[in-house]
Amino acid sequence: MLKSVLLTLALIFPALSQAQEAKPNHLLGQSSPYLQQHLYNPVDWYPWGAEALEKAKREGKPIFLSIGYSTCHWCHVMEEESFTNPEIAAYLNENFVSIKVDREERPDLDEQYMLVTQALTGSGGWPNSVFLTSGGDPFYAGTYFPPDDFLDVLQKVNGEWKANSTALSADAAGLSAYIRDYMNRSAAARDVTPEAIRTAAQSVLPDMDEFNGGLGVAPKFPQESLFLFLLDQAERDGDPAMLAAVTNILDGMVKGGVYDHVGGGFHRYATDPEWRIPHFEKMLYNQAMIGRLLTRGWETTQEPAYRWAAERTFDYVLREMQAPAGGFYAAQDADSLDKGGDLVEGAFYIWTPEEIRAASAQADMLIETFNVVENGPFEGANILYRSDLPEGDFESLNKGLEDLRLTREHRPRPFTDQKIVTGWNGAMIQTLAEAGAVFQRPDYSLAARKAAQFLVANLLDDTGLKRSYINGTAGIDAHLADYAALGMAALALQDYGDTSADWLALAQHMATEIPARFGTADGRYRMAEKTDGIGVYKPLDDSELPAGNALTLELFAALSRRTDNPAYAQQAQLLQAAIAGAALEQPVARAFTLKAAQDFTLGATGTLRYLSGGAVRISAEQDRKNGRMVLNIQLKDGWHINAHKPLDDFFVPTDVAINGQPAPADIYPEPKVKQLGFNPAPLALYEGALQLTVPLETGETALTVQACSDTVCLSPETVVFRVW
Repeated sequence: MLKSVLLTLALIFPALSQAQEAKPNHLLGQSSPYLQQHLYNPVDWYPWGAEALEKAKREGKPIFLSIGYSTCHWCHVMEEESFTNPEIAAYLNENFVSIKVDREERPDLDEQYMLVTQALTGSGGWPNSVFLTSGGDPFYAGTYFPPDDFLDVLQKVNGEWKANSTALSADAAGLSAYIRDYMNRSAAARDVTPEAIRTAAQSVLPDMDEFNGGLGVAPKFPQESLFLFLLDQAERDGDPAMLAAVTNILDGMVKGGVYDHVGGGFHRYATDPEWRIPHFEKMLYNQAMIGRLLTRGWETTQEPAYRWAAERTFDYVLREMQAPAGGFYAAQDADSLDKGGDLVEGAFYIWTPEEIRAASAQADMLIETFNVVENGPFEGANILYRSDLPEGDFESLNKGLEDLRLTREHRPRPFTDQKIVTGWNGAMIQTLAEAGAVFQRPDYSLAARKAAQFLVANLLDDTGLKRSYINGTAGIDAHLADYAALGMAALALQDYGDTSADWLALAQHMATEIPARFGTADGRYRMAEKTDGIGVYKPLDDSELPAGNALTLELFAALSRRTDNPAYAQQAQLLQAAIAGAALEQPVARAFTLKAAQDFTLGATGTLRYLSGGAVRISAEQDRKNGRMVLNIQLKDGWHINAHKPLDDFFVPTDVAINGQPAPADIYPEPKVKQLGFNPAPLALYEGALQLTVPLETGETALTVQACSDTVCLSPETVVFRVW
């Protein structure tokens, strides 16, 4: 067994097999799994830092910067073909200073140099290959290069550098200035009205793939931030076209091969329009964000397949991606060993009819359901996909899939990057806390709590938050999105009843740290505390998670609804003014900013709402079987809402309207009659917790309340719950 494990590791990571016969390069001591994979390359890699940058200046050599991550298929290919090639390594070592960066540890550098590659080539990807002057300015870039092409590029770049370094450096300095301007770009301030955001959302719909779901053709990415925004907008407007855009992508992904039907969880993207052929790596952030979209999609539509796919995804995360101590691992590789011992993308996930027949007594059903054929279209085998959403007999389907999963466990497994990334964990915690309540799965809630406790214990101290943790060590200062995502994770735990810690206090601490560490004069927040690379970067575009500024706006907006501290609303207002105009200009890339702006100005959508500075908490439960909706209202100690008949016409009554018509009078409980300090006359009111059970009807159910304490009454507020 041990021999098999070592063989697998050596094949996946050639550096391990070279360790006994080669000396380590300057990556020695780095904890990043990606950098460790290149430790014994003959290329004399340096980590990003002063030593490498000063060496380039001192020796007058250009820099070759290679950025990737540990589970990246094409990163592995380029390492095997080029970075272990003695001729290429010797040429790099003689003429360049070579630097390796893990994009998952240093997204600030990754995003800067991806902008360079996109500006120079019109596209991007990983590995990202960028050439810099000895002074650190970029002048040439690409992604994956085959070995012959790569050696040719190296020779041409080196020749140009030696012949024209002065002119090349001047051009590169100009490119750096352009990128700096872009990273600090702003847009004219605009009124962020519901109408303006509605128009931005509708502008996206013509580009949707109505047949297969999703945006564009291929390759196809989930773009969860965009579809969470569209779902939010559908809820606000009752727009069936907006909802259809969301259900179409969920249907396409749940049916397609991008979803791992056997083990649960989603691959990173599809290489075809139909979602059938995935790029096989599995990233934690996709499970968190697609899982959240599925959970909210199920709440909205009650489509059973969404719950089925969501729960199988979360079960996979708890089974394979959660460390024993609580944190969630970063990713699983696309590549694994096939039957012949070769490293192949997708080998772990593909099936032949014979393999399915050997694995399950339900083979005939599985073969038909998942379109399995002899001599399948993917390397002679099959990627499982469905023609229709699953319905009906989930128990039988799950049993057959479990047979396949247990059989698959005997295959060589893909490498798991056990790095724990704070922002990605924050997103997963937020999703699991919500899913635990929605699906009544206490195991999800417990997993979310355990992960949050791990982050607090291991990545947060008096010096601040760290971004990543591996092998017992936390390193790299956290970025803006890490602070904001942990803040939202803490609020989710608080929202859904976890009392193991003061999670609201943690969220407030994150919100206090953000301006102190990342604030700038123009109201936007910088991605990292320290300026590194080309310059200061103020992130506006959504990536694997929503943009850091969008997440921060969401955090400030959420705190403004849950507390009576006016500072959060002020901070949200200033940030919204600074970034929402740019989001209206490019709603696809900056969709989450628009969702966060709506949360701030109008309140959140969904089944859980806060009113009156957190004095009133309302959750809605749809009981479709019995045709009713239950509105659960929880009031803070010292607060009440007026009864349906408050005994004084001056006070606004608690009132429910269904599609504009009054709800039946018998839904309201008996009030308490009390005399309060600000009013000598007795008042009828509700305190503590109460339930209002109303008929479940398609359309809008609106609840109006006015919250009062013993000394003050706040303005009345209305929340609307939509039934599709």
